[in-house]
Amino acid sequence: MNASGPEPITKFLLNALNIKTPGEITLFGSFFMGLSDGFFVNDGGKKANQVYSSTFGGTSFSPRQDNSWYWLGKATWRLDQTMKINYSYNQSVSINQNSSTLQTNLEYQEPSPGYQYDFEQILDSALTYTQNSYFNTINWSQTTSPQTFYEVKLNKFYTQLRVDANGKNWDQYNEPLDVTRPPFQYYYIDSLRTGLIPGDGFYDVGNPFTWHDHFVDELSGRFDYMHSYSVNSKIKLGAEASFQQMQLIDIYQPWIKPLGLNNDIYAVYPAFGNFYGQQTLTFKGMILNYGVRLDYWLPGKYVDDAVANPDVETIPEETRAAYYDDTYNLFGRRMKLNLSPRLGISHPVTNNQTLFFSYGHFSKRPKPQFVYAKLTPQAAQSTFQKFGNPNLNPETTVAYELGVRNQFTNDDVLTVTAYYKNIYDYVQTKSILINSGRLLGQSFITYFNQDYARLRGVEIEYKKRIGGWFNGKFNFTYAIATGKSSTSDNGYLVATTGGGENLNEIFLSWDKPFQASANLYFNAEKGKGLFGLGKNVLDDISLKTRIFFQSGKRYTPQTLIGYLPNGRPEYAPDLNNINGEVGENWFWVNLDLDKYIYVNELQFVLSLSITNLFNTLNSTILNPVTGEAYEYGQPTPAYVNDPLYPDLQAPITPYPYNPSRYLTPTNIMFGISLKL
Repeated sequence: MNASGPEPITKFLLNALNIKTPGEITLFGSFFMGLSDGFFVNDGGKKANQVYSSTFGGTSFSPRQDNSWYWLGKATWRLDQTMKINYSYNQSVSINQNSSTLQTNLEYQEPSPGYQYDFEQILDSALTYTQNSYFNTINWSQTTSPQTFYEVKLNKFYTQLRVDANGKNWDQYNEPLDVTRPPFQYYYIDSLRTGLIPGDGFYDVGNPFTWHDHFVDELSGRFDYMHSYSVNSKIKLGAEASFQQMQLIDIYQPWIKPLGLNNDIYAVYPAFGNFYGQQTLTFKGMILNYGVRLDYWLPGKYVDDAVANPDVETIPEETRAAYYDDTYNLFGRRMKLNLSPRLGISHPVTNNQTLFFSYGHFSKRPKPQFVYAKLTPQAAQSTFQKFGNPNLNPETTVAYELGVRNQFTNDDVLTVTAYYKNIYDYVQTKSILINSGRLLGQSFITYFNQDYARLRGVEIEYKKRIGGWFNGKFNFTYAIATGKSSTSDNGYLVATTGGGENLNEIFLSWDKPFQASANLYFNAEKGKGLFGLGKNVLDDISLKTRIFFQSGKRYTPQTLIGYLPNGRPEYAPDLNNINGEVGENWFWVNLDLDKYIYVNELQFVLSLSITNLFNTLNSTILNPVTGEAYEYGQPTPAYVNDPLYPDLQAPITPYPYNPSRYLTPTNIMFGISLKL
């Protein structure tokens, strides 16, 4: 629901009293509410009787399994043609039981489906995720001359994520248990004995393994200045500064007193920002953009104090020395700097053909847990804990792009682009031996900038327009992504499972070689009908459709190595071909149809939206033996509880019928809107 218009006091009341105010004030408001039980319920899954938020209204704003709320208010005061100020406030709240809401791995790695399958029998005791964010913005812009423009933005941003067992505090958690209960399942031993399968793999009592709360409170400002020296020369300068308060509490297995088997608790005050300069030159049709950006980052007093404290034995002396060597002193705090050059060239080859090239460095700060985790050690009983590294550097991407754009006619444009990206200082975990202090000889796990990734690909884009009734954009991409590991936890897994470290470059789990899409827009203009038929009936209709194809998920193939005594095939992962196979491809068609109807001065819009029109099954949890989602009768690896060969000894995992093993099936939505 949207509403907009002039501000009534200055527009009507003061004008009626002959009180003139400078400029014009306009208002805009928007509200959205989305309540759904999701598609898992209709695909064999279950739902909680109630979803309780401990930080936002209990059950008042969460009547369904997935609840989204959004509201926005904006006021704009245009003082004259050259000056404008606006203020906006927006807030979004989501309350659900989707475990993908909390992701602690690298952003490149795809999140796993969020359905809490192990707890589907007791979803009232499963995790509830409440994310509450609000954003305040003041924006001032002014054109001081025909050649000069500047803009100032002030932002106040706050976000909080609470994860708990449907409203429970951590000291109220109970250990989850799979209890053997009717209907009992038996298995044959011999003619005189029958065994009882101990459970079905689903938890019957207790709570999940996590209690988590974090918030970020950020105040930021940005200044941009643009000046045109001439038609052929423009310059843009700017600066941005952000100051944060960040607090995190994360408790693993909270039923173990006092603070779980593992935990992390910290409050930090980092600051970061950038300065940049860019110039655009035009010469005989060639456009040259070049510039530089200086990013700065102050990890905060929490890190500075930990580095200076010799009692923090999980910071090696080499790391302490490197921290001081790699940072600068600013008003008593340590600061890291990163300089990033940028270059872009667009050059006409012919009147209808343009060659373009770009080169740039881009930096990204490491995730907070990679830096701050356990720098002030907490009481935890876990053998394997991950400690932050205060001297982590930002991840750096060096990107190249080369392409050509051909405009065959006014209605046909073909663009071919080749790109290459190197990602350096990719974060990875590693086990370190302590060589001094009271923990001499012990090891711990921490993070290092020791990995990398490479992305290279080709993209083809074709745009087509036919009169006023059709617009289309067609895309095809071939790309590969390789590196040493797909996740920062690779070293952690080596340390905890005893596996071998991969030394070769492999396909990354988020690599999808082929992607193709077609975005098609059809419009039947008012009064013309549909191809001349049904005038004033089959007209004023817009149809949008998106046809999408993509390679499936990467997985490590399994090799048949024999058969178990019960006849079950036994498979082992092919460690010489990690992520070497591509799973079942993804394909879907989305469709949106709008019909406009006018009644006097009112405009009604009837809408139909269909997601996955043909109900295509797209596998997202793969059976690595087959490369597709599990279906009954397929062979499975030994770690899967195969219904053909059920696990007989505890602990038991559920049969692989997780309803989230496929992406969204067909969803149909109808709507009506009114424009006054």
